[in-house]
Amino acid sequence: MMNTAQKVYMMLGNESLWDVAARCHELLTEAGIAYSVCGGVAVCLHGYQRNTTDLDLVIRSEDSDSVRSVLTEAGFAWDSEKAEFRTEDGIAIQFLIAGHKAGKGTEVSVSEPIGDLNVEQIEGLSVVRLSRLIEMKIACGMSNLRRTHKDFADVVELIAIRNLDGSFARFLHKSLRPTFRELVRNAAGSDEA
Repeated sequence: MMNTAQKVYMMLGNESLWDVAARCHELLTEAGIAYSVCGGVAVCLHGYQRNTTDLDLVIRSEDSDSVRSVLTEAGFAWDSEKAEFRTEDGIAIQFLIAGHKAGKGTEVSVSEPIGDLNVEQIEGLSVVRLSRLIEMKIACGMSNLRRTHKDFADVVELIAIRNLDGSFARFLHKSLRPTFRELVRNAAGSDEA
């Protein structure tokens, strides 16, 4: 049986990150603000049990001021230099804006935090759907060599854990399909996809 992300973070001694994710969900939901968890926490929620040190959220541009207001009122500190919130124990809450490019020079945009094609509920949180998460990871990894290793490793692990094959590429932006199929071959350790 697969562990829940909450259990994984407890085992890794990082339950405060889970608490921050749950608190943000509660605050944003109560305020009627659409969001979705992405990044490392979403990777864990989709089944690849790895640790991370921050919480990445997708929000809509028009909700930026409301998000800032809600989180400030809840006691999170805004760091304008890094454009992120910080909790009392130092956990960063970072934002991706829906509609912005998922990576430099890519055709792929960060998906809206609404709709069944973009978001699903996992362990009580609004989470970027697996196909959108893989798109963002590949697009970001292709455009930033410093991130390639981590982002592509996340995708390879998700491919292996979720038993994805080359046919899953149909759910991805066409510009990313060849790279995804190559990552499928890497995950399988063969030349077939």
